[in-house]
This record gives sequence, structure tokens and C-alpha cells, in this order.
Amino acid sequence: MAGPESGRDEAFHSLRVRRMMPQLMVIGCGAVFDQYYRGALKALEARGMAQVLALVDPDTRRTAGLERQFRSARAFAAPAEAFERATPDLTIIASPPGWHAEHALAAFDAGSHVLCEKPMAISVEDAERMVAAARAARRVLAIGMTRRMYPCLAEARALLAAGAIGDGLRFVYREGGVYGWPVGTDFPFRRATGGGGVLIDKGTHVLDFLCALFGEPVAAAYADDGHTDGVETTCEIALVFPGARGKVQLSWSQPLANGLHITGSVGQLTLHPWRLDAVRWRRNGGAWETRVSPATWPCDLRPNGRRGVPRTYEDCVYYQIVQVLRALTHGEAVPVTGEQGLAVVRAVQACYGKATPLRLSWLAEAEQARADALHWSRQT
Repeated sequence: MAGPESGRDEAFHSLRVRRMMPQLMVIGCGAVFDQYYRGALKALEARGMAQVLALVDPDTRRTAGLERQFRSARAFAAPAEAFERATPDLTIIASPPGWHAEHALAAFDAGSHVLCEKPMAISVEDAERMVAAARAARRVLAIGMTRRMYPCLAEARALLAAGAIGDGLRFVYREGGVYGWPVGTDFPFRRATGGGGVLIDKGTHVLDFLCALFGEPVAAAYADDGHTDGVETTCEIALVFPGARGKVQLSWSQPLANGLHITGSVGQLTLHPWRLDAVRWRRNGGAWETRVSPATWPCDLRPNGRRGVPRTYEDCVYYQIVQVLRALTHGEAVPVTGEQGLAVVRAVQACYGKATPLRLSWLAEAEQARADALHWSRQT
């Protein structure tokens, strides 16, 4: 008599053959998946828009629990094993950043499209390999820069394009708070495994947001507080874009006056990274006005289906996956392409290439000198 495992294999094979809807594989079922993707994927399955075919993670206890939530999915410990048994339409890569390139290349080799979580990669070379592999395989490579789904970004772009605040743009973008992400290992805090600290984490989102507004940047200066083989918890960046220049301050260790402030020749614009739907702007000498964006995104995969507005970050993840699936089914654009993700990786690497010790005003000169000597850029 066939046992439960045999029955599951038969059901798994049946799902592969029927392929009634887009079939998904997830590589990396840790905190990013649990916080953001799990709910979105459950909603897609409940609405008959996609089916999770495979869950890949070396922690078999974690995937065993997820199999009970995604009844059509089979758990695997490694991508190679999963691709031998499954043929997904889309592979969502939510593994640690150092593995993104390897996992994306395996997916392309298996004929799958890819949605890769940010940061796209921890080196320009890896990001370039991903873009080249997607092009060679004629597959979609989308990067999970979820803030591209923010309605406030669409509104800010519209105001800038209309010349509402003029030209000669200057900006300050601050984003900081005490680090609170749930982690199971120390890989985010070592340069060899995480690639960097707050710049890789928060900075990837911030740089992409600025790229969406102003184009590709040039890093004019960069300073951080990373020591020896550790990563930076605070950094400052001077950036130059076509038609705009300014600075970014990021921190894992302290709250900042979070938000983006842009000043032009005739006005100002501000937005807060946690207020998804609106911006504030004014003409010079005028009163501040709150503008709620009318932007909407598709909610489903029908050619002329419903549209909606994301209200939370988790909503943005859902809308992002829907848009990537629409790229597969209707040929629409993805929110962020591999080439756009590569531009951000290049900007991050350019910052690290210019790294200098961050000046800490509360340190005496002798203490600052000792801190400077320990800076990661000065280690051999």
C-alpha cells in the first residue's frame, strides 16, 4: 500500500501536469518570507491567481510547518533538488543576499522567471551575471524594490515632472531607527556574508526610490562607522543625479527625522517613508498642501481586471507579485527590472569604494583617531 509520502508525490506530479495557473517556487523561507511574502502568497492562492508549488529552505522544520499552510507545495532543502522535481513559472528568491545570484542562475537554467528580493546582490559582478543570465534565458528578472508600489512615489514623480517645485533640485533623505529585524544568525552583521550593513539594508530601498525620481546617481562622498570585519550601523552619502543633488543619512542605531525633503527653485516637497499614499508640497511663500495620490495598480490577472491602492507595506508586496505575474501572462512591465536593480548595486559599490570613517561629534579627538584606525576600509 502506498504511504502518505507516495500520495503527496502523486498530487505534486498532478499539479505539475495540470498547470491551471502560474506555479511558484520560493527559495528562502525565513524572516522576509514570513513577514511579507507568506500572507501575499496565501491571498493569491485563495483568489485562484497562483499556486505555490515548492518551498526551499535548509531548515526542514520551518518548511514542514509551511507545507501545512500551502497544501499544494512540496518542501525541499536545496534548490537543485527542487528544480529536479518542480518546473515553476516564477521563482521568488528570498534567501540571504549572498546567495541571490546562485539561486537566480539556477532558476533561469531551469526555465523559470525570477522575482528576487532586495538587495539584488552584494557585488556588481553577481548582479551583472543575473542580468546576463536572464537575457540569455529570455526570462523576466524582477527585483523586489517594494517601495516602487507606493502611491506617494507616483505623486512625487508627477509633481516633479510638472515642474511644481522648479529646477535646481536639492534633497535630504533621512531614514533611521533601532535595528529590530528578527534574525537567526549573525550573517547580516559581518561584511563577508552580508556585504554591508545599513547601506545594503535600508539604503538599497532609499537609493532605488531616489533613482525612480531623479535617474541614476553618482556617489560624490560616503562615510560610515563600520569597524574591522563588522558592518556599518550609520552612514552618510552625498549623491549627484541628473538635475538633482543632495545627501542621505541612514542608521540602524538611532531614530532620525525620517523622510525625504526636496527643495527646488519655486517650491518644496516632502514625504514620509511610512505614509504610502500622500506627499506635502508648497510654492515658495505659500501654504503647505497635502496631495493624496490617485494612483492604482492591478489587483488580479485579468486583462482589464480590478485595480486598487496599497495601504500597507504588506499590500505593496502583494501588488508587486501581481504585477510580476502580469508581466509573465500579459507582457506588462515589472515594477523594477534587473537592469534597474543593477544600477542600485553599482551605486552601493561606488559608495563602499569611497568609504571613509564617519566623524562622530561626541568623541574626543583621541577617541576619533582610534575609531578611524579600526575602520573597515583601513583593514588589510
